[in-house]
Amino acid sequence: MKLLSADTVRRCFIADPGQLILSADFDQIELRIAAGLSQEPKMMAAALAGESLHKTAAIILFGPNYTPDEYRYTKNVNFGWLFGGGARTLADQAGIPLDKASWIIRKYETDFAALSSYKRRQQEQLIRSVLSPFEYKALKSLRSQMFSYRGDTEAGKKAIKGIQKQINKLTYRRVGWVITPYGRRLPVDVDKAYRVVNYVVQSTARDVMADALLRVMDDPELEPTVLLPIHDEILGQAPAQKAQRIAERYGEVMSTEFMGVPLTATGKVYGKSWGHGYAK
Repeated sequence: MKLLSADTVRRCFIADPGQLILSADFDQIELRIAAGLSQEPKMMAAALAGESLHKTAAIILFGPNYTPDEYRYTKNVNFGWLFGGGARTLADQAGIPLDKASWIIRKYETDFAALSSYKRRQQEQLIRSVLSPFEYKALKSLRSQMFSYRGDTEAGKKAIKGIQKQINKLTYRRVGWVITPYGRRLPVDVDKAYRVVNYVVQSTARDVMADALLRVMDDPELEPTVLLPIHDEILGQAPAQKAQRIAERYGEVMSTEFMGVPLTATGKVYGKSWGHGYAK
């Protein structure tokens, strides 16, 4: 069975006669939430200045004359590293050698020290809350041993696989919990502690979006125009002559602040269908 393309699905959302489809979505909400949670000064400054966090990171990593490929690497590391991926993940996603990916990751962790510290701290707190001091020490020892072997040789792969089995045995069915700023209690497997920041950021983004939707629905002018929320976006429709103003009001009402970081939303008019805004 052939799956429908995203553009085809979007074109199924058609405005009523005399109306135009509009929406507003948050600007880089996951990265901005991560900036707030970690209090990463470089990202916070960029958000306060209304700058793209991807472009900011690309300049810091590669300089102001970064190439399109380097910008792509930056987007990969912004999300891949933050949400649990390492050098191997970056190498696979970006199609670059492992040593180059390792260099980018190391520089990213150095240049965004507060963000790196937050990620390590969240993982450590989760693991320590579940494992005994003896188990924690054993886990740290096993993980340090893995770095003694090369992952690009058969002998190294075999050794790493053996150590990973010991780690899996030590952490089997061990589950910890993390509390989000909105009070959600999220379960995280200890052997997947690298996911903890992903869980917190995504859950927080969901709650920010829920609050934004409630504010929009509480507005007597906007409420009748709402069609549905989609991830970090609210889709609606309005009469053609009012559509641009309504779209801008969506963005204004949705915009908020999180731990010193502005979470702005931008409204725009798509046209007769949601897909019209994606026409090439």
